[in-house]
Amino acid sequence: MNNKFNGDQYIMDKKILSAFLIGAGVVGGTVFATNQTVAEAATHKTVTTTKVTSIYNNDGKLVTNRALAAHTPWITDKKVSIGNLGEFYRVATHEFVKVGDVQMQRDNSGTATISYAPDSGIDLWNGYGASKVASGQKLTNGTQWKFSEKVIDNNGDAWYRIGNNQWIDGTYTKITNDVFEEPVASNWDPNFAAVKVNSDTLIYNNDNYSSGSQGSVAAGKLLQVASTLQESDGIWYELSSGGWIPAGITTKISNSRPTVSLNGKTKNQAIEDVISAAKQQLGKPYIWNAKGPDGFDCSGLMQYVFREVTGQNIGSWTVPQETAGTKVSMNDLQRGDLVFWGPEGATYHVALYLGNNQYLNALRPGTNVKIDSISSSFAPSFGVRVFK
Repeated sequence: MNNKFNGDQYIMDKKILSAFLIGAGVVGGTVFATNQTVAEAATHKTVTTTKVTSIYNNDGKLVTNRALAAHTPWITDKKVSIGNLGEFYRVATHEFVKVGDVQMQRDNSGTATISYAPDSGIDLWNGYGASKVASGQKLTNGTQWKFSEKVIDNNGDAWYRIGNNQWIDGTYTKITNDVFEEPVASNWDPNFAAVKVNSDTLIYNNDNYSSGSQGSVAAGKLLQVASTLQESDGIWYELSSGGWIPAGITTKISNSRPTVSLNGKTKNQAIEDVISAAKQQLGKPYIWNAKGPDGFDCSGLMQYVFREVTGQNIGSWTVPQETAGTKVSMNDLQRGDLVFWGPEGATYHVALYLGNNQYLNALRPGTNVKIDSISSSFAPSFGVRVFK
């Protein structure tokens, strides 16, 4: 079913994340007055700063005591011309940025189906990221919600806007896109990879050709992928909307995660803390799609230990985790690197390298988190250095 949620009638959010604001003080006014034109709420878009970006007032005069940090997203509800100074986007009630200083995020809209959530459901939030506040409403598995926008916050978590200022955590969703264009597909997402289909194909019910089909997709279509599986006939992609396609008929859309913060630690401290957090999980069972703390799959374990140390999301499965740092060869591995099995863009296993030819991993059903040694019979393909 398609549910609609009538949220607070704000015209727009002034600020996405408080951490994105730099300078002396906070931009005045968190919301627009409700007597302004509510119809404009439907035109909300996100602009991303391309550099440290100056703020201007209604008259086009520079606001001198603050600016917007580089590479941060901001909600805008309109584009205006101010005198002969050119075009501006409004990012607060009386504050604007120059069109040339930001990039407009392309549309991404569709339906989010709540999946994998606890039985009690997940929170519907007012705001997202560091500024989120629980609305008191829970969304349960199987319910479907139309979303008008997706944002990746400063910690690397994905959020979907389903109301005027109502957001859901993308961790617990299956996504069916109505609009999904290449500029959006080129942005890193912790939960999904993006691929372009190179030739017409059926969408299969499972990860094999004999499972029957549930539809088809034409060459040139952009799709989101939620997981990969290595089978005897090759690697298969599970689609974000359900169903499977063979990976071999696609090309992955390139993207990379912004640098993972050391969270105030030195690089060596962060590495040792991640390894220590990982070793604390030894003996816990492998559970498919589990993210901890009582059980893990391979990528869920990596996501969990890096978030424990840094507070940031390196991705919920192997392919987003491939781009959580800098790719390194197997001959250049260092303690604390991620190691991957499978071709880049279609990996099917990941582990944490400990040094001395050893790695820590959650391997397969029926096993527990353990330390193994690299061998020729099950050799990783490449590594990724998360901390720079």
